[in-house]
Amino acid sequence: MAKTLSATTSRNSFLMGTNPIIRKLARIEETDSENSCSYAGISTKLLYFMVMVMAGILLNAIMGGRWGGEVIKTDSIEKLLTVNEVIAVGIAALVLIISPILASLIKVTIPVTGALFCASTGFVISWAGSTFGKEYAQTIWLALIITAIVVMVMGFLYFSGKVQVTKKFRTMLITLFITAIGASLLGVIGSLIPATRGFVTGLMDNAVINIGASVLMVIIASLFLLVDFDTIKHAVDDELPKKYEWYAAFGLAFSVIWLFFKILELLGKAKGNNKS
Repeated sequence: MAKTLSATTSRNSFLMGTNPIIRKLARIEETDSENSCSYAGISTKLLYFMVMVMAGILLNAIMGGRWGGEVIKTDSIEKLLTVNEVIAVGIAALVLIISPILASLIKVTIPVTGALFCASTGFVISWAGSTFGKEYAQTIWLALIITAIVVMVMGFLYFSGKVQVTKKFRTMLITLFITAIGASLLGVIGSLIPATRGFVTGLMDNAVINIGASVLMVIIASLFLLVDFDTIKHAVDDELPKKYEWYAAFGLAFSVIWLFFKILELLGKAKGNNKS
């Protein structure tokens, strides 16, 4: 079915996205009225990715204490680690980094690469929780609960129509995100220059600035969810072929996991500041 003029105009006004998958989804102009994207299909595939996160968590639980190999004792970790365990965690971390890149570059691999990303994320997070002590595990669970609440609130705000994602909103959000990233890069560069190193180090060691920066990134990640919801809505409204449900589901899963890590980082900084 040929794309209508109104659908094309709508899509062109929503080109700015969040993560690479969502951005590519916003640029797709294929349509298939007989076999198109649906909220039910996207939700089912999103559930599949969430199940893969749980699979990673379950794998770590099953393998706990069963890795075998030479024991490694570290001063910073009370738990005894083995060579095989460290190798497994290293591989999972590498998969966590590489798989979303592959998903973005080779879109047909998303059902596999997306599943690997989610499973490795679940594995690494649960391993960290079981390795670094009860307090860290509690922080992870708190971050998960807060993430779920934020996702539900953002979903309600968008689908109830209380918040509208306009082109101006997207431009403002992208500008805010680029500014935050730019400030971080300037901080890194400044720490490498002897003349500014002391000033930059002082700023980085400031608890208020550190926590404030993390709060800002959590807000940005939360607002990006609204953009994801809007892009997914237009994928359904514009009748994109059903195969693109994988794009939408993984794009949303990626954003939710990114939000979780930002919340986890904020809670970690807040707890560290309380201890000091």
